[in-house]
Amino acid sequence: MPSLTQSARNVLDRAFEPDAVFTAREIALIEPIARAVATPQPAGERYIRQSLGGLSVALPSQATDTVAGTLKLNTYMAMLAGCDERALAYACRRCLDELDWMPTIHQIKDRMAKWVSPEEAAIRRARAIIRAGRRAPEEGDVAAIPPEEVDRVNAFLRTRGIATQFSPDGTTFQAQAA
Repeated sequence: MPSLTQSARNVLDRAFEPDAVFTAREIALIEPIARAVATPQPAGERYIRQSLGGLSVALPSQATDTVAGTLKLNTYMAMLAGCDERALAYACRRCLDELDWMPTIHQIKDRMAKWVSPEEAAIRRARAIIRAGRRAPEEGDVAAIPPEEVDRVNAFLRTRGIATQFSPDGTTFQAQAA
């Protein structure tokens, strides 16, 4: 995924603000991001070997002979083949921080599953904005509400003791004290 423009980053940074609303232009800016798919950066065999080597040097493991050690390494290599390089790096750091012994394949994969790439994070934020539908009204964008409907809503609000008035443009405002 190409790097994001500053405008797109600014919109995505507001994705989880509770009172954020987005203009049609901002929505149009992030729609391609929401439709994108984050592709992994597969780790090469050498990178996986180096990562496992770092773990085995830093964390003690069960003593094994040469044949068992080779089988164990080949199993790790086969099970981690095709994994995202950045996810593996993240998982190895977490293993070093959290574990006292050489991790199992399952422990490494569990940590890899918790990693979210920057691309995937941007895609998730864009999708959240579009799903929330918090769109800012634009000039000429508000449908006029019939006057009888405005009167009905205002009467309902007064019967509930609410000092807010409803206006034809769909907004509310505080009623003036008489």
